[in-house]
Amino acid sequence: MNHLTTFDQNLTIAGVAVLASLVYGILGIRNRHCDPPYARAFFVTAFVAFVIALLVVSQVVSPVVGYSLLCLALAGFQLADLLQDEHTRARQHRVASLAPRPAAEVVPPGWVGLGVAAGRMRTPYVILDEQRVAATIVMICAFLMAGIAWRIASAPRKLFGEDIRYERMRDRCSRTRKAGLTAITAMGSIMVFTVFVNFDSHRVLPLLRTLQSVSWWTWALSGVSLILYCTYLGRQSSSIS
Repeated sequence: MNHLTTFDQNLTIAGVAVLASLVYGILGIRNRHCDPPYARAFFVTAFVAFVIALLVVSQVVSPVVGYSLLCLALAGFQLADLLQDEHTRARQHRVASLAPRPAAEVVPPGWVGLGVAAGRMRTPYVILDEQRVAATIVMICAFLMAGIAWRIASAPRKLFGEDIRYERMRDRCSRTRKAGLTAITAMGSIMVFTVFVNFDSHRVLPLLRTLQSVSWWTWALSGVSLILYCTYLGRQSSSIS
């Protein structure tokens, strides 16, 4: 198998970091007037991603560690987004819904569970010292994003009393999409890490090869289920409106 050279690895991770910096920077510019706190989170994430790109290109950190730091920046942004959303929610007037809403109503618990399980897949890398530092960081990020997904799913509804039934369905669709994407991102970060490390390793144990296949299929099937479920909820919402 042809292994990636150090230059190829640096270029790949730096390119992804620069792309992330551009995307988050553009989103920050678009939100700087309508939602300044949200825009600041975008700008900080863009700056951190750019710094990571510089660190990788200058070989201050290895490409795999650079990727793990990029995952950490993304998880940090999602956490800041969650805290900002809950702060905004606390200041808005809402109508209480008397019916209890389990988290399973807005996102299948399986997605969150798979996000946690994906994080635990890094344990062999930590034990076997296969990029231990990077594996630990990515594992922490996966756990954090799975926790954020669960919090998004289980937070109180956003209801304002104009059309309770329609608002409840819109809220359900929004939470499913946000919580599902966060959980899928957690799985995706693990999948990319596994492929990247295994591809560049001169000796890969059968266990690590198996984890690579499992993480890929878990991410792919979860992504498909998210799309189908969101489409189903979208049609229900349209029928109510």
